[in-house]
Amino acid sequence: MKYSKLIFLLLCISIFQNCNQKNEVETTTSLHTIEINKEFLLNHVNDLQFKAIDTIDLEGPENPYLTSIQDIAFAKDYIFLLDIKQGFLKFDYEGNFVQILGKKGEGPDEYLVPTAIYLGENENVTLVADWDKMVVHSYDLKGNFIASSKKLPGRPISFYKENDKVLVIQEGIESYGKGAQTVLVSFIEPTTLEFKSQETPLYSFYSRFYRVHNFLRAFGQLNDTSLFYFPRVRFEGLTDQKDTIYRMEDDHLVPEYQLDFRNFGKSDTLRIEFTEINDGYASILLGYKKDSYHLMLDLQNRTPKFSTKLPAESYTYEVFPKHLNTDNYFTIIRDMDGDDEKNPKIVVYALTTGTNESR
Repeated sequence: MKYSKLIFLLLCISIFQNCNQKNEVETTTSLHTIEINKEFLLNHVNDLQFKAIDTIDLEGPENPYLTSIQDIAFAKDYIFLLDIKQGFLKFDYEGNFVQILGKKGEGPDEYLVPTAIYLGENENVTLVADWDKMVVHSYDLKGNFIASSKKLPGRPISFYKENDKVLVIQEGIESYGKGAQTVLVSFIEPTTLEFKSQETPLYSFYSRFYRVHNFLRAFGQLNDTSLFYFPRVRFEGLTDQKDTIYRMEDDHLVPEYQLDFRNFGKSDTLRIEFTEINDGYASILLGYKKDSYHLMLDLQNRTPKFSTKLPAESYTYEVFPKHLNTDNYFTIIRDMDGDDEKNPKIVVYALTTGTNESR
């Protein structure tokens, strides 16, 4: 009887270990790997091309000077943009300044440090995220102030539309300044500004170099699945160059894609400065040595699709093509050659194949 109990105990331990091994294999095999070789990044000959189809010149005689455009929303008849210095502005499609929405300040209907905007054209509402006050302000499309939300649990940095829900992405403040950082998510109703926050942070990491608010577009979508990509901190001497794109499942993240940057040496430090996921494609603004590159990944087919070196400008973030709709992208182009400071142009591009057809 004594030996029977011992055998039974050993059998249970063996079964438990096998179950653990099976779970680990299932977790590993569900992770899709996308390999990006150094040769592809630096020397890829692209079948895809960006073809300019429209230009909106914001240099009008009555237009305020734009310093750095942080966010843009395109309505049917107007363009709403957020400038770091000027605030929340409205232009028509001829490039004429129409009005400023709200104003900077510490008053109850003013924003102090605006970081992002959301356009709900059907609801006749626009939202402004106020990083400093930790609230969201709402205005109608004519610029009239509507309301401010209650204080959020974190500092709002961006909005993301997930099906019929609007998410407010925030950086946590409980360990601010100590290197430990968190990404918080709240679901907000654009017309009433009522919100519901997740009880636990969606994502946590430790870094004295990366800040959450540097990556305004961490969320994206493939089919009906929401994806989350926040690049890990990079430094010289890394033994591997890998990143993970997560799938958002309820209130937590599940690894979905592993980006494997191949054939880069230990002294090759990659800097991922901006990410955007739309229509199954991940666009990445990637710095390598002194150059910046636009890297595009096809998530559906798990392969790199496009790579091109961007102009060596000090405003690379604005130059980087951002998704507009379907196969159209837009970028901000400034004239840096003249002595006079001028407002930029918004250039709209169609992403086409070598045969001039949309991808």
